[in-house]
Amino acid sequence: MRTLVLSDLHLGSSTGADVLRDPRVSARLERELAVTDRVVFLGDLLELRHGPVSGALDTAVPGLERLAGALPAGAEVVIVPGNHDHELARPWLDQRAQPLGLEHRIRPQTASPLARRVASVFADQSVTVAYPGLWLRDDVYAFHGHYLDVHTTVPTFERLAAGAM
Repeated sequence: MRTLVLSDLHLGSSTGADVLRDPRVSARLERELAVTDRVVFLGDLLELRHGPVSGALDTAVPGLERLAGALPAGAEVVIVPGNHDHELARPWLDQRAQPLGLEHRIRPQTASPLARRVASVFADQSVTVAYPGLWLRDDVYAFHGHYLDVHTTVPTFERLAAGAM
């Protein structure tokens, strides 16, 4: 199985800083996606810290559609929420009463309304949400690295600024 792992695309950024805006990068990425069996979006697929979720999603949809269009039908898409797009799994996390393990696979419909909307763009692919990370193979575990940021109790400047927004 050919797996492509992508992190920190920040689609939906109001600053225009997302990686797909560079035509050289997006063309190369689309070529790689075309021959991929599984793509793992390893955190911060979306940028949700610059404004309302609906605005970020509206801005992100064209980029998501380009990614989905480049993937083969039936490819597996795994979305691992990061610190900038934790809303993809927050409702599911809020309902959990048990401690987290290393990998939980969640249907987008169960994870959140936002995850359901993102998954709808990938209609020709099989989409799951994994949290806090996933096993890429028996000896390789991957996670975004900031997943605890949204759960920390120390009021850091970043958390205060994000809350003020």
